[in-house]
Amino acid sequence: MLQELAIKNIAIIDQLKLSFSPRLNILSGETGAGKSIIIDAISLLLGGRISQELIRTQAEEAIVEALFDVSGQEEIKRRLKDNGFPEEDTLLLKRVISRSGRNRVYINGNLATLNILSEIGRGLVDIYGQHEHQSLVQEDKHIDILDEFGGLLSLRSEIGALYHKLEELSQEYHRLKQTEENRREREALLHFQSQEIQAAGLSPGEEENLENERRVLMNAGQLLEVTTQGEELIYSAEGSIVGRLGEITNRIKDLTSVDPTLKSLAGGLESSRYQLEDVALSLRRYASKISFEPGRLEEVETRLDAINKLKRKYGSTIADVLQYKERIDKELEELGGREEKIAEITKELEELKGLALAQSQLLSQRRQRVAQQLSRKVEAELSTLGMKKTIFRVSIEQEHVAKGLDSRGKMEINGFYLGPKGIDQVEYLLSPNIGEEPKPQRKIASGGELSRIMLALKRILLKVGEVATMIFDEVDAGIGGAIAEVVGKKLKEVANGSQVLCVTHLPQIACYADTHYYFSKLVEGRRTITAVKKLEEQERIEEISRMLAGVKITDKTRDYAREMVESARRR
Repeated sequence: MLQELAIKNIAIIDQLKLSFSPRLNILSGETGAGKSIIIDAISLLLGGRISQELIRTQAEEAIVEALFDVSGQEEIKRRLKDNGFPEEDTLLLKRVISRSGRNRVYINGNLATLNILSEIGRGLVDIYGQHEHQSLVQEDKHIDILDEFGGLLSLRSEIGALYHKLEELSQEYHRLKQTEENRREREALLHFQSQEIQAAGLSPGEEENLENERRVLMNAGQLLEVTTQGEELIYSAEGSIVGRLGEITNRIKDLTSVDPTLKSLAGGLESSRYQLEDVALSLRRYASKISFEPGRLEEVETRLDAINKLKRKYGSTIADVLQYKERIDKELEELGGREEKIAEITKELEELKGLALAQSQLLSQRRQRVAQQLSRKVEAELSTLGMKKTIFRVSIEQEHVAKGLDSRGKMEINGFYLGPKGIDQVEYLLSPNIGEEPKPQRKIASGGELSRIMLALKRILLKVGEVATMIFDEVDAGIGGAIAEVVGKKLKEVANGSQVLCVTHLPQIACYADTHYYFSKLVEGRRTITAVKKLEEQERIEEISRMLAGVKITDKTRDYAREMVESARRR
């Protein structure tokens, strides 16, 4: 809901601030006093196009600000969140237009882009008249109004959920199919790599053992010579260390009878002799194991070379190579199950497509019935709004592939284009003149006619979507008298559920106002400016009297104006 509007340096408006009531706000006054400028300014805040001519003469920039209450408008809050703005119950929009072209947009005090402003502004205000933001000339809104009227949104939501599930499955299917094209090559490569590693028979620690063996084999002669000499020197050669140590041990033992303290020393020498014997035995065993088998060194070198080749291809260590094999074996398993997965998804897609198409055809049948009801009700409402004999039709055309209709955002199912709203393309057709075929209303309806059509729809539906503010411009074009009174009454009924701003020249409409603003032109310092006054009760009577009588206002005119206001209030 629009709470406050501030305008600076736009057209003949120097500086202006307005506060609006949550119900019916009437804007009346002199022709050319700036009532339509208010609508132009709001259009700018909804992302409308900029015209440099809007900037007031001698001013360098123009500013429009508006404060909205968006509590309860969850879709608006979602868009704010999606664009990085906090979800708040109030929304402050600001647009600065500069002659230099450096225009700026602010949302809740933060800089934003025009695209974001347009997205967030969508759904805040609907302007019905000769302006850009008209739900009625946007064909994608026609189907929403029809479904809201017929209570078909629940079934449509089911179709929307099926459509989005189909989208997800289709993306998964195409991803798998795209991968499938390269699957055989990939599978063959992975099989080769896995088998190559498997055939190598690698084991953890093998490389270290082979390196040690290679060093031994390369130094076998020296190892044999040193260990053999060591064994002989310690034990087997004449005059060995063990033999001489045995001699001295026996002699010291003989002297223990002389000095018993030598007994422990003799024990130590004997223990050392036994240890040296063990060392000599170990050296003999080591020497006996030294291999001079022809070709063994070559075998070790070949094995190490094979390991190094695998390491260059699959990892820096044997552990890395074995881990790589585990990964590709897992991938091979997944590749092997991909065909089954594709078959499963294909089956699920066909089942969902059949269900979605059946539900969409059911929805289409219900729309056909509802369309006839809506047409009759709209024609009846238009008749009371001064558009008698007007034909209003709801065209429902199934989006068949053969018809070449727009397929963007849709998928083909059995010759139909399915979207999140089903298989129908809905458009409102209008024939305001007897003998003329109904045609798309966006091509033939005037601004006033569009306003009255939307007023009729709003009167029938009362609540369509989340738009909380509606502006009716030229709704009184070409009507008067009793018809004008009916229009005023219907505007008041619509304002019971939504905020309404209405520009009017008819007292029969103005008398229903909850808030009434009067626009006039003043000349200050050789410049024309817009003056706006919020009318009190007696001032309202005077303005409605002016609208009734023109220049000359009599007491009878004032009495009649007062009666109109009181009668409207009672109703």
